[in-house]
Amino acid sequence: MIISRQHFDLGNKRVIEKFIIRTPFRLGATFQNEACFVYFKTGGTFLSSPTERLAIGATESVLLDCSNYFADFIPKAPPATIEVYAVHLYPDLLREIYKDTLPQFVKHKATGQHAKLIANHSVIHHFIDSLAFYFENPGLVNSELLLLKIKELILLLLQTKNAATIAELITNLFSPRQANLKDVIQHHLYADFSMNELAQLAGLSLSSFKRAFKNIYQDTPANYLRAKKMEKAIELLKQSDYSVSEICFQTGFSDASHFTKVFKKHTRQTPLAFRNAHRP
Repeated sequence: MIISRQHFDLGNKRVIEKFIIRTPFRLGATFQNEACFVYFKTGGTFLSSPTERLAIGATESVLLDCSNYFADFIPKAPPATIEVYAVHLYPDLLREIYKDTLPQFVKHKATGQHAKLIANHSVIHHFIDSLAFYFENPGLVNSELLLLKIKELILLLLQTKNAATIAELITNLFSPRQANLKDVIQHHLYADFSMNELAQLAGLSLSSFKRAFKNIYQDTPANYLRAKKMEKAIELLKQSDYSVSEICFQTGFSDASHFTKVFKKHTRQTPLAFRNAHRP
């Protein structure tokens, strides 16, 4: 859960945020006309975009383009808190910063990526430390400072080893893309997402998602995804040494008893009985 959330705004736009999150927690986010830079100061997450799933560690960051995302903050023992910073990048603010003359990097060809992981980098750490100072001293913050911090971040990102890809992702701000439903499904066949969450990743309402899915796969989402997960589970039980609990997780089930119930309904055997019957 989010236990603390601070933010600085420009007009009606939220531009810089600081979160304290207690695990376990799943956070969904939709960026309709913006990119977002997210830095994980303590702890990490598994981040899902329409076509990617990234493992992000402490002191790493990620740049996200206009799309839909879920971040899964994994539980620890005891439950941990994670400090997260976010900087929102809006096309109109970038135009204001660059005075209607967009910088050279915006001419890059748009990339197929939605999210780009940015490895541990000292200049990014120092930038985040400066944001932490302003959250401790919010009276020092004004609109001019916020615009300067956004420009500073962009310039720093373009100095990292991923500069070309980062430039392409920022370019996507000026040519937003609709997620392809087939790509979303193929990249998240074995993820623990509800129908609502898959629809959100695809940028569709639940009813539109179900109609589009039926047109493509000639089946309902629930039936198709369950069948694919069972195919994967059968393959792993036959060919791997993973435990039933590990196979449960790898096929997108969060609860072993529910996995066993679904598997038994599909094969008329428990996972363990099926494995024993199909092993020499």
